[in-house]
Amino acid sequence: MLACAGSREIIDFPSAKISKEALLDTLANRDALLTGILGRMSVEVESPTVSASFDADYYFTSPDSFRANIRGLLGTTPGAIVSIADSVAAYFPGSGTLFVAVGEPDSENPVLGLSIQFGDIVSAMIGIFAPEDGDSLVGFSNNDNLYELLFDRGDFIRLGVLPTLWVVSSKQIYNTDGTALIDIGYDGFTERAGIVRPSQIILTSPMRGEKITIHIEKEYIGRELPEGTFDIEVREDVIVWNLL
Repeated sequence: MLACAGSREIIDFPSAKISKEALLDTLANRDALLTGILGRMSVEVESPTVSASFDADYYFTSPDSFRANIRGLLGTTPGAIVSIADSVAAYFPGSGTLFVAVGEPDSENPVLGLSIQFGDIVSAMIGIFAPEDGDSLVGFSNNDNLYELLFDRGDFIRLGVLPTLWVVSSKQIYNTDGTALIDIGYDGFTERAGIVRPSQIILTSPMRGEKITIHIEKEYIGRELPEGTFDIEVREDVIVWNLL
C-alpha cells in the first residue's frame, strides 16, 4: 500500500462504538502498515535554552530505524541524524564532526539537549501505539466523542482515540506519582490512500518547558527504502564525539 500527500482532509469524527479488544486490534493493524515511510517535515524546537527550526527529509522502517536529512539551501544536506533502537548518530560534514550516543542517556537527549529522547520523538512522529510486551491495560472508557486507553508500562501511558476512524489524537506519559513527563497532541488529520495520518505533531515536556512542533509537508507509506538508507558515510578525518 502506498500513501502520499495531497489526499482528503478529515475534520469530522462522528461518535461510534467499539470494544476494547477491537480497538487494540485496530491500533495493532495500523502499526503494521507503518513501514517503508519517507517524507518531508519542518521542525521547531523551543526550550528555556534552545530555539531552533529546520526542514528535513525523513525515512523510517519498522521497528525502529529512522533517519532525518536536515535540508540546507538549494536542497543540500548540512547534517543527518540516524536513530536505531537506543543508538543515535548525528553527522555534520561541514564541521567535520560525528556525534555518537549508544544506550539510554541518564538525563538529556545527547544531541538536542532536551529531556525528550529520540525514541520518544520517533515513536510520536511515526505513530506506533499498540501495546508492547509487558504492557497492562488498566483503563478503558468512552464518552462517545473520545475513547481513552490507559496502560501501565512502569510509567502510565494514556491514549486518546477519536471514534469512527480510530485515530489517536493524544498521548500522555505519566510517572507513578502522576507527574506528566511527555504530552503529545495530533492535529490536521488527512486520509492518504486509506491511512489516516496527522499533519501536525506537538510534543511537550511540561516539567522542563520544552516543545517540539513537527509539520508533515508530504509523506509516502509503503515504499521500499534503498539499501544503506540508515548508514552514514564519513570522511577519515572526521572528529568523533562519544556523548555517553
